[in-house]
Amino acid sequence: MKIAIIGAGLAGVSAARKLDNFAEVTVFEKSRGVSGRMSTRRADAFEFDHGAQYFTAKDTRFQDAIEQGVAAGHLAPWASNGVYLREGRLEPDTGANRFVSKPRMNSWVKALAQGLDVRLATRVSHIERRDDLWSLSFEDGGSDHGFDWVIMAAPSEQVEAIFPKDFAQRTVLEAVKMDACFALMLGLSGAPNVPWDTLRQADGPAAWIAVNSAKPERPMGVATLMVHSGPQWSEDHIDDDRGDIAAQMLSAASAVTGLNLSNPAYQTLHFWRYAAVKNGAGQGCLIDHDKQLIAAGDWCLGGRVEGAYLSGLATAEAIIGAL
Repeated sequence: MKIAIIGAGLAGVSAARKLDNFAEVTVFEKSRGVSGRMSTRRADAFEFDHGAQYFTAKDTRFQDAIEQGVAAGHLAPWASNGVYLREGRLEPDTGANRFVSKPRMNSWVKALAQGLDVRLATRVSHIERRDDLWSLSFEDGGSDHGFDWVIMAAPSEQVEAIFPKDFAQRTVLEAVKMDACFALMLGLSGAPNVPWDTLRQADGPAAWIAVNSAKPERPMGVATLMVHSGPQWSEDHIDDDRGDIAAQMLSAASAVTGLNLSNPAYQTLHFWRYAAVKNGAGQGCLIDHDKQLIAAGDWCLGGRVEGAYLSGLATAEAIIGAL
């Protein structure tokens, strides 16, 4: 059996990892590296986890995966001092234990992808059914043929654009909604003098601020801040000038932290069009058994890193159960 997986984030890679002993699996990824939104941006001496900041585990299967990742040296607990800003007051941001990948947020997915057939910088533009098998066409004019199953582990709207109109789960797929997020990366000349590692507030241009350099095994002697905008603010300003977006986020972060961030040593802005899940699918993956298509991703289970992993697991189990 030949299986094509479109998307090398955690959902796609975890599905591929489990299916690798049962089928010939090829993963196609449009970017230059794996990890999806568990990404790390490197610039000069600075490194930024500009997507997922950390993750927690409620499901025992994900807890097991984290234990294995910790034992292998790819994951570590992050005993961060988190606060929540409510009505001008700082309150402890409590919850489940936080974990991060080390030495960068993309390290764990890279380790999981080792030994898999992953084709990077390969953007799938179209899929077509021929003689009961799937063919994939790529933006560069290339193609690949003969796949029994196609799994697309990507944001729901990207799946909508690629999967056929008569995909059996299209109604559920189209009901999924994802919000945008702007990620402002700031490299500082000195350690930020703030009494917390992470600060969260309800929304706005600086809904999340993290001392990225405070995470385990990040480069010593380098200070970095990550600022994420909130979902509603991001959607409201999605078409604004990117320079204006960065300026508003910088101003908001300066006001919240009390730091003068007007002249950072390094600054850049990244836009995540599909970041937070507003309306999830409410199931591990969306399957069309007749066409042998599966849509997967964190949006299937309401978002978060755990949702991505469990969606990949559900995808693999669905195919293995059909063998």
